[in-house]
Amino acid sequence: MSEVNINDVVTPLASVPEERGIFARRSGDFKARLQRYLQMEKAQDIRDNLLRIAKKIDTPTQTLAQALCSYRVLRQVHDDETGKPIVGPFDRATFGNPQILLTAFCQQYATHKHDVEQEGELALLTQEIRRLASELSTHTTAAWVNYIRGLKAQWEVDQRLFSNLAHQEGQRKVQQHYSDLVEKFTSSSRGLPKTIEEFDTVRDLHEKLCQQRGALKLDVPEEVNLFLKAVAGQGATLDMLTPNVLSWLTEEDDPTRYRIRRL
Repeated sequence: MSEVNINDVVTPLASVPEERGIFARRSGDFKARLQRYLQMEKAQDIRDNLLRIAKKIDTPTQTLAQALCSYRVLRQVHDDETGKPIVGPFDRATFGNPQILLTAFCQQYATHKHDVEQEGELALLTQEIRRLASELSTHTTAAWVNYIRGLKAQWEVDQRLFSNLAHQEGQRKVQQHYSDLVEKFTSSSRGLPKTIEEFDTVRDLHEKLCQQRGALKLDVPEEVNLFLKAVAGQGATLDMLTPNVLSWLTEEDDPTRYRIRRL
């Protein structure tokens, strides 16, 4: 039997603990990395859930903010005739109070955190915000449309008469300027004003139209002019249909184009 070198036996035996130590460290590093990865994956899931929640709330909230912005603008300005704000006051009894649902949602969020999307409070909150935005927008829009109708009644003219008198000397340029102002007014007043500056633009165009209408030489008797102006606006009363007006309509226009309605 050949002689065995002591170093051939001792060296391998001595390296076993060292290899086990290296394996243990590497195993520990791997577990730590795996743990960090799982934590990061969970954090990303939480982030995604919160982003979905924010997106669901953000869209109706922006719509409500726009409606509320126009409401506040029109509450600052007053109607020339009534002296009251153009839009009526915000009635919580009618339009609701999402603050209660918001409080309920916050309580659920404090308990469930990112899992709050599974609870009913989020759906109720977004539904209420959408409903509130819709009703407030309808309320404000109705008041704005009525206000604009009143402004138009002060300078609108009968379009048929307007066209018939376009051949008069010097009237074509005046009428074109009037038509351009009408187009700008219609464009500016089509939507709800979001700022006082936007409202002021509409009022400025209205005042220019009133002045420009005065420059229109409508070659008709004053009582006829008043009748046609009323018809183009909110409507003429029966007493405005005088014999002179009826005679003019018969000779210069077509009386069958007009209708008398009871309010």
